[in-house]
Amino acid sequence: MKKLMTFFLISFVLAVLNGYFFNYINDAYLHFDVNYNKSQNISKNELNFIALFVAPFIETFIFQYLPYLILSKWIKLNNKAFCIIIMSIIFASMHYYNWLYIVMTFLGGIILNNLYIYYHKQIPNYSFILTVLFHMLFNLYGFLFIM
Repeated sequence: MKKLMTFFLISFVLAVLNGYFFNYINDAYLHFDVNYNKSQNISKNELNFIALFVAPFIETFIFQYLPYLILSKWIKLNNKAFCIIIMSIIFASMHYYNWLYIVMTFLGGIILNNLYIYYHKQIPNYSFILTVLFHMLFNLYGFLFIM
């Protein structure tokens, strides 16, 4: 259990550092608009609720669970690193606000996908919910300390 928690915490620290690094690059050099709420029909509270509680479940299902199931069970791809890269490309491609955000979410996807596959090998019955929890905590951290 200690090893699983350590892996979770190290992954979380790496994800936070990834976010800070790319936010620094954006703030210092690129100045992309970070206001992703392009729809005027969604309030900030609704957007926060979706990002904190709905998106982590949906994204974990679409970007970790399904791709890994397809790659490992149906296609029989046994190369963990290749699976992580493919899953991360899919994850990043759906976060297309700007090219810098795509790169950031690709690297974040590597962290998330590595976490998912690690937990899938260690405790398969909990890999999905632990990845959702990780994603929720990361989004919460972003709202509390970065936004």
